[in-house]
Parts: sequence; C-alpha cells; structure tokens
Amino acid sequence: MNHESLVHEHAQMHHHHTHAATSRHAGGHHLLQVEDLSVSFDMYEPDAPFFRAKRAPHRAIESLSVSVHAGEVVAVVGASGSGKTLLADAVMGLFEPNATVEGHVWFDGVRRDGAGLQALRGRGISLVPQSTAHLDPLMKVGRQVRGEARSRTERRERVARQRALFARYGLAPEVEELYPHELSGGMARRVLLCCALMDNPKLIVADEPTPGLDLELAVRALDDLRAFADEGGGVLLITHDIELALRVADRIAVFKDGTVVEETAVESFSDPRLLRHPFTRALWHALPEHDFDPAGGDGAAFERTAGVRETESFERAGEPRPALEARDVTFGYDAGRPLYEGFSLAVHPGERVALRAPSGFGKTTLCRLLAGYEVPQKGSVLVDGSPLARTGACPVQLIGQQPDAVVDPLLRMERTLAEAGSVDERLCEALGIKHDWMRRYPHELSGGELQRFCIARALMARPRYLVADEISTMLDAVTQAQLWEFLLEEAERRALGLVFVSHAPALTERIATRVVELA
Repeated sequence: MNHESLVHEHAQMHHHHTHAATSRHAGGHHLLQVEDLSVSFDMYEPDAPFFRAKRAPHRAIESLSVSVHAGEVVAVVGASGSGKTLLADAVMGLFEPNATVEGHVWFDGVRRDGAGLQALRGRGISLVPQSTAHLDPLMKVGRQVRGEARSRTERRERVARQRALFARYGLAPEVEELYPHELSGGMARRVLLCCALMDNPKLIVADEPTPGLDLELAVRALDDLRAFADEGGGVLLITHDIELALRVADRIAVFKDGTVVEETAVESFSDPRLLRHPFTRALWHALPEHDFDPAGGDGAAFERTAGVRETESFERAGEPRPALEARDVTFGYDAGRPLYEGFSLAVHPGERVALRAPSGFGKTTLCRLLAGYEVPQKGSVLVDGSPLARTGACPVQLIGQQPDAVVDPLLRMERTLAEAGSVDERLCEALGIKHDWMRRYPHELSGGELQRFCIARALMARPRYLVADEISTMLDAVTQAQLWEFLLEEAERRALGLVFVSHAPALTERIATRVVELA
C-alpha cells in the first residue's frame, strides 16, 4: 500500500481510526500513522530454575494501529501496564535489546525504520517522558532545557525562550540554576515539558505529562499542548487522567491488553451508553465524579467514604490519644526561607487526612518528614508520643509518587517485597500483582505495575500510619477505584491513620475525612 501518497477524504473510519471535525491531512497524509504495531520481549520463564531457564517471547503490544493528524490531539488512555509507554518508545525509536518490533510507522508521509525515528528525536518529534529520571542529575536544569547553541545569537534566543517557558509554568528565575534533585516532583515535570516545547517539533509525544501538577498547572500544560496542535502540530497524549484528556483531545484511543479496543470522539464520554467496549464504560463509571465504581453499579461500595465523619475516640482515662504528630516543625533545604516554620499536624488512627497545596509548595517534603526520611531542623515528629526509631521496621510507611526512584534496579521484584518480611499473597492478589511479575526487574514493569509493588511492600511492613504521596496518578481510573477501595478497607481493618496527597479534587472529596490546606 502506497500509504504516504494517499489523499484521504474526511470519513468516519479510515486506516483503523475515526476522524474528528478538525482532522486534516496536510500534504496528503497523516502526520503520524502507526499500523499493525507488535512488540514482544524475549524473557526467561518465570518458574524455571535459573540455570535451566529458557527464553520465551512475551507479547506486550499486538496489532496496534493509531494515527495523529496535523492540528489534532489524540489521547491514549486505558489500563495500566497495557503498553502505552511502549507505544511512545516505538514512535521515538527507543527499543530494548531483547525487543522484537513489527509493523509500520509513517511520519510526515515517510515510512521510517528504527534508525529513522531515532534521527527525528528533537528534530521533528519531541518527547515528554513519564519519569523525571530522564533529567541529567549532573546538569543544571536551565542548561538542560536550553540545549546546545551554535552561535552567540542563537544562545541568546534560546535563553530568552527558556526563561519565557519557565515564567509560563511558574518556575522562578533561580530554578534554572538548580539541579534535578533540588526540584519537587511537580517542578521536575514542568522542566520536562519545557524541554519538549523548547524547539519547534511537528509532533509531541507526551507520556503522562501531568502527575504531580496541581489542577491549575496541569490544565495550563495541556492547554499549551492544545495550542500547539491548533497552530498545526500534532500531539499524542498518553495519560491516565481521563478528565484532563477530555478537556483538550479531539479523539480518545482506549488501550487494554496491548491494543486499542475502542477509538471514539471525545463527545462519546458524555454518556456511557455511547461507549462501545465494556472496558471503556468501566473507565467512565470508575471516575470519582461519576460512580467511582468500575462495575458500573450504583456506587454503593464507596458511599461510606464520602464526606467528613468523626473518627473514633481512642482516648482513655489518663492516656494521650495516639497520633502521628509533627510538632512545631521547621525545615528547609538551604539558608533561605524555610519550607515549613513552626508547622504542626496530628493524624489519629482511623483518620484519612488529605494534604492540599499548589505544586512546588513542599507536600512531598512534608510526607518525607512524617515518614522519617528527612529530619526537622527544629521541632519533632512523634508516633504515639515517641520519636521515630532509626532502626527496624518503621511504624510510618511512605509510598512515593515515583516508584522507580525507591526500588533497587538490580533486584527482582520478589526480593524487593521480601525487604518488608514474608510475602503476603493475599495483598499481592488484591493489588493485582501477577505471579510472573515477581521474577522481573523494575525496568521490565510499567509505572503502574511498579507502584503496586511499592504499596504492597509498605503494607507488608505492618505500619500504624501510611503516608501516600500521589500514589495513583500512574494508574487507570478502574485500577485507581479498585486500589482505593482496597486501601480504605485495609485502613479500616487495621485502624491505620492515612495521610495522602492528591491533586484530584473529586478523589479527595470521596476519600478524605479531613483536608489540611497548606497554602
């Protein structure tokens, strides 16, 4: 098929995809067309003894087709671990050594092989990666965003462009002199977005660009992607945040089990009866502002969590009430103004306390203080009246927003879980951890799959308090609903105190018994 020379008329279905009202074929072709993409990996059989293990192909993506037109935002949503990031890697020409890739990719009317796609990185296609680990830890972020310049004039132009982007995304001028480890999670994501917008690509592949951003910044980031498309570019937006995707996308492609199960116009999400596939309807029902019930029932499973309720009184005559407490805490990373000064907070068993503040305010730092990963410069953090122990299992367990940053990349996942003690099969099953994942290394799992291991490890340590920092942003809506239902049942069964951070107002409203505004 001479695909690149075809001139298409607007039609409801063509080349495995629908068309939006704004779809156009500049130059007589799609901007990006992926046809029958399949990706498999040669992996060792999980249950075989190591010295006798054989490699077998594991199919991660199968017969996947998706397109992006000039002037269009196509949002890819769907099940965690279904291969969405692998699609982004394939478009960028990024392949693991043990990967087998089949299918065809056209960009701007020309069929491209792996080497051709690699040559387009930063020269036609820009990537906003899922992990902030893509930032060079040894280079200041301003220089990373600016890149190399061939002349003084170009350098001045790039400096001006970088500073304008920083100003737009609320990054202060001094941020350009910081290293990645000095940034909050939300700030690092904004830097990655600035890197992608720095040059003038024709296509932006945005792989989960908004986790860690407050709603205002997330909306602004996606509005910029929308504006980029409106000016003639194309955007392949990979996200778990359906609500945000619906704000800016023209079409929605729903992923499950390594392929697109439904592609539909944004308008179809106004009513679940307009959605064809059962999984797409489950995503709709799982959204907090709908039923928060992936089974599509009446939402009764979560009615008990809605609103504010009084927690059970644990006071006994002459005894203090148990709590995770920050008492007059002062903390900062440099000699300037501290992030927290004289800050106090108490979280009691049975409470579910949401921390709410803009991106970059220091929510992650507060979570680390409460869990003992940082030590206050003044004041103290106490658990049931005693300082946090420096040895042994900590009664406060932290689940961070970047799972790849808190696991050893050289350990298989079964050993990662064993760090917390004996593996609890019931927990693993409830969290959807598959048996064959146990023998994998962290880089062989998706972000959502890896986060489930981090949650399981924290619960296996038998904590009295759980600190959850944006733990579900890498999970699809169905898995989020199932995860939070499980966590709330566990918290209730164990009488855990829960502190959590979320930038999703509807989720906070559903889960929190108390909201603490930090701003």
